[in-house]
Amino acid sequence: MPRPPRLRGADRYLAPGERVLRTTRRHPVVLVKFIFVWMLTLVTVGLISFVLTEGNPIPVLDQIVLWLAIAMTAYTAHKALVWWTSYYVVTDERVLLLQGILSTNVTAVRLSRVAETSFSRSVWGRILGYGELKLDAAGEQLSLASLTYLPRAVEVYRLVTSLLLGEKLEPEPFDPGEEVTGPLPPVVL
Repeated sequence: MPRPPRLRGADRYLAPGERVLRTTRRHPVVLVKFIFVWMLTLVTVGLISFVLTEGNPIPVLDQIVLWLAIAMTAYTAHKALVWWTSYYVVTDERVLLLQGILSTNVTAVRLSRVAETSFSRSVWGRILGYGELKLDAAGEQLSLASLTYLPRAVEVYRLVTSLLLGEKLEPEPFDPGEEVTGPLPPVVL
């Protein structure tokens, strides 16, 4: 079976003998809002600058517009870098979320503490291919209770469920054409 994809730096946060079964970043859809605001800001400041100056440059206004555009570009680049350096790791013992650019924050939950899981996918999640996996422990709050914007969420859900049931320790190959909910029951009139 092929090795699971690995993202840089995950191994240093694992216990001895712990095996990585799946690594994934959040779905890129999390960046859409920031990119949209960035593009809207650039268009707006460009139009404001053009309308207010009427072809005659105003140095103060041009400086403000320039710095606003640079600030929004830096903010969007920062959000993209945060997305790029944050990822989920599913091992045979834990689920981890690694985040950070200069410093690293590791949030983990042992699968032995998880009592229940739930899976949900919005309409946009079904269209774009992401979902949310919630982990629940009986009577206690987990530090990593929800894996949001999870690409190929059904595959991760199946993996975590099989680990919780103790049935399989390796991920099954996922067929995107396979029915996720199973066959529909017959309709009786």
